[in-house]
Amino acid sequence: MILGIYGSGGSGREARDVADILNNWEEIIFIDDTVEEGIFKGLKRMPFEIFCQTYEKENAEVIIALGEPEYKLCLYNKVKEKGYPFANIIHPRAWISPSAKIGKGIIVKADVLISCDTIIEDNVGIEALATVGHDCIVRAHCQLSSGVVMGGRSEVGEGTYVGMNVPIKEKIKIGSNSIIGMGSVVQKDIPENVIALGNPARAMKYKNESKVFL
Repeated sequence: MILGIYGSGGSGREARDVADILNNWEEIIFIDDTVEEGIFKGLKRMPFEIFCQTYEKENAEVIIALGEPEYKLCLYNKVKEKGYPFANIIHPRAWISPSAKIGKGIIVKADVLISCDTIIEDNVGIEALATVGHDCIVRAHCQLSSGVVMGGRSEVGEGTYVGMNVPIKEKIKIGSNSIIGMGSVVQKDIPENVIALGNPARAMKYKNESKVFL
């Protein structure tokens, strides 16, 4: 089986490191539509169009390795439209409860804890040292940064980005397509489509730009 890592930036290179540890694939390919076909970090790198021409979907799977939720969603739909299955890349030092439900296209870095009866939907990235408490829900296309701690029964809406070292109180709901700034303390519900900052975190403005990294 071939693994296509969609993205050759920092997130893609980190995903490659975990994939190398897992050693589950015959070959690993970087997919990047912004560069010409060539060799990068010792691996083949090519646009998705060429990947599709080269590797049949029966023999290849893809992971979206980007931190930007807007791009994660766009590329997820692009891969899904072509019929390629999604891989999961889960670091062997991560701990996931047997009762947790994990989607497809998931990247989980080292020393992550995902507790019992939690739901992680498709195309979610969880960075190192994050903790997802019992009965939590992380909706599709989210990105949880390093040091995020979700209290039990909390929820992060689809396409939301949670910055580094953010604690989220139990039973809190964060809306879809929002950004929680690093170091913020989420003690109350956060609406969708906002940028929330501070201690306690509060919506500072509506998110006019859909991207996190401007």
